[in-house]
Amino acid sequence: MQRNLSIDLVKIIAMFMVLALHMVLCKDVYPQSIIKSWNCGIANVAIPLFFMVSGFLMSNKPLDVNYSLVKIKKILFFVFKTTTLFIVLEWLFFSDGHLLQLMRSYYTWIMQRGIMWQYWYFAAMIILYALLPYIGRVFGTKYHLPIIIILVVICSIIFFLNIFYEFEQKYVRQSFRIWYWLLYFLMGAYISNHQCLFKKIGWRHVLAIFVFMLIYVYIVEIPYDEYSFGSIVCIVYAVIVFSACLSTTIKNERIIKELSSLFLPVYSIHPYVISKMRLFEPYLDYSPFVQYVVGMILVVGINISLAFILMRTPYVKDIFKM
Repeated sequence: MQRNLSIDLVKIIAMFMVLALHMVLCKDVYPQSIIKSWNCGIANVAIPLFFMVSGFLMSNKPLDVNYSLVKIKKILFFVFKTTTLFIVLEWLFFSDGHLLQLMRSYYTWIMQRGIMWQYWYFAAMIILYALLPYIGRVFGTKYHLPIIIILVVICSIIFFLNIFYEFEQKYVRQSFRIWYWLLYFLMGAYISNHQCLFKKIGWRHVLAIFVFMLIYVYIVEIPYDEYSFGSIVCIVYAVIVFSACLSTTIKNERIIKELSSLFLPVYSIHPYVISKMRLFEPYLDYSPFVQYVVGMILVVGINISLAFILMRTPYVKDIFKM
């Protein structure tokens, strides 16, 4: 099957957005500012794009129980390999010998905790794979779009519950916010089956939604970035970015393929790398804008460079393959 470079482009954009979204978690280095809010507002579409990519790629596959089991086993093995690596690194260099506490990371990722907290995404994917034999039955049927509409309504209601009552922050970990992940997964599959409906969406629309997002984030105060996933604005934003990538003609295949291959190692290592960004704090005593630019260059440069090296190191590269 010919490689879909447009989907690789979506993965690359989502990868850079995740780096931007998570770099501001280092609050001592990046203080609260409008720059930080704009960064989070533009980058918060990263996770929806991940799920849309999965839905798009699975829309025409034989989605039976065996397929789901194979995918779940691959995820669990990947999580085990990479978690073991980071437990050893943290134990040897940073943890003062608390090995038993670190070993909890073998399961705390499910609840978005521990040193591998970012793997909550894989927990959500395991749930989707478990449901896949049932979800797949609606792909391309007359029920596909109505189910998406119902999920949009549900997510919109939860969005307002979050804004006024912080519902999800109190009661539901990200791994289990299945209403979002089903929505974006089904949207990706729907776009795959109806690409002709979205082919006129291009980068001028992305630019327009970027400007709108800057205004939107400035006006609307959202307590937690992940609350945005349920808003109509984020849903439209995700569709526009995804569709623009699909309509893009890729000329430099080598760069796209190279960066796309770094997606998994970057996703695995970036929280660990960002957690060490406090080492640069004495050198970032500038305005928020300068802090943001310098911080983004450091975060992207270090993570991409490390991932590039890892994927060219014998034996180590096998750890970061799923």
